Amino acid sequence: MKKEKSATSIVVHHILHTTIIFPFFGLLTGYFVLKFLGKSLDVTTLMILKDLVSIGFVFLGVKYSLSYINKKFTVSNPQRSSKISIIVFGVLAACMWALSIFNGFNIIGIVYNTVFFGIIFTIFFVFTKKYFSNLKILQTAVA
Repeated sequence: MKKEKSATSIVVHHILHTTIIFPFFGLLTGYFVLKFLGKSLDVTTLMILKDLVSIGFVFLGVKYSLSYINKKFTVSNPQRSSKISIIVFGVLAACMWALSIFNGFNIIGIVYNTVFFGIIFTIFFVFTKKYFSNLKILQTAVA
């Protein structure tokens, strides 16, 4: 039986999985990639490979989180959940982007990090918006 949850509870769950839990495993996997391939690949290739692993884990985190929400919870206000999730994730991604820019200020780093965080935000935005929009349509059809 699904429990009905408020928008805040859904957002906390979704953000927790997509910004902390799965990215942690992405960092761990990235560490092992660097450890085992670090001597055989150049620095640029390693950085791109590590970031691709991170993007993959963000994707998995979003998919897992939405799947878990779908199985366990009834979302009381899908539109509000979607809006708050996207805003919170956007703010967190912008903060991480700013930190990465100020860490090493050069034009290549700015462009690279903008593309990297743009891809991550796009993944989160597209899947989150689609999922909660479908929930709203389903709730309207049932009512």
